[in-house]
Amino acid sequence: MSESRTWIKIPQAGVAITEGTIVQWLVADGDPVTEGQPLYVLETEKVEIEVECPSSGVVRISGQTGQVYPVGETVGYVDGG
Repeated sequence: MSESRTWIKIPQAGVAITEGTIVQWLVADGDPVTEGQPLYVLETEKVEIEVECPSSGVVRISGQTGQVYPVGETVGYVDGG
């Protein structure tokens, strides 16, 4: 059985939002995660939100805290079975 990979991306938090800053990761690289679990805190010009995990598995983080990313940018992935 092959493993599936789900990409973690910066979400569109509002119509006029084009980028966001990762304020804090709520999980560590290599942690087991479940779908819907909060993964990181994203700050935009207008709002701070907790971004939820798109699937269950093991999280691999590439996005850095304090870094600004454009909407749609990949900041990690979840390896699931």
